[in-house]
Amino acid sequence: MKKSARIAGWVFLAIALTDVILLAAGNETLPVYIKPFLIPSLAAAALLSLLPEHKVRLTALLACGLLFHNVGDILLLFDGRNFLFFALGLGCFFIGHLFYLGVLSSGLGKAKNWKEICSLIAPFIIAPLAALAFNAGVPMTIALAVYSIALLLVAAMGAIWIMRRRPFGWRVLAGGLLFMFSDLLIAIKVFSGIDFPLRHATVIATYLAAEWLLVSAMTRWIQKR
Repeated sequence: MKKSARIAGWVFLAIALTDVILLAAGNETLPVYIKPFLIPSLAAAALLSLLPEHKVRLTALLACGLLFHNVGDILLLFDGRNFLFFALGLGCFFIGHLFYLGVLSSGLGKAKNWKEICSLIAPFIIAPLAALAFNAGVPMTIALAVYSIALLLVAAMGAIWIMRRRPFGWRVLAGGLLFMFSDLLIAIKVFSGIDFPLRHATVIATYLAAEWLLVSAMTRWIQKR
């Protein structure tokens, strides 16, 4: 790994730990100013590792995914003021996941067996059922279902990577599952009003772990292409 990329990675880790520790300590003010720098520092570590030698198209897809996730992060800082910010943030994360899927699906071709087919079909069955559980009204239920399909497909790609013995498949699967857990905690608070101590810190910790797992796996895969 390039020295510059390694430094950026350590910066991301330092910022991430600071953010989580502050939230766990009950400080909700400073993390507002820290959050916009989390994804850019992770993006810097990834892109400095890839540019300019490696696959430009896949690197561009990864960069776009990170960009939309960063915008989503910023929008969600204001979700307490207006529900529109939550909806727009959700939309940005959805688009970001589509770019991630562009990287994760590269080189896979068609499904090779019934296990892979089931992995790809399951999100389209599970996501709508899960969205209905929140009783969020028709428009938002549809939005949640569509978003959840994209997120579940990310985890499904991890399962397929593992089945095909592609390196770092466990990172993709773990990242997808942690992303779902983090988003589930957000949805429970937004739509059910259920809260618990350290919820915010848990959301951020699992989200950042998910991003690192996914981005590190995609970065290493692009390097091998």
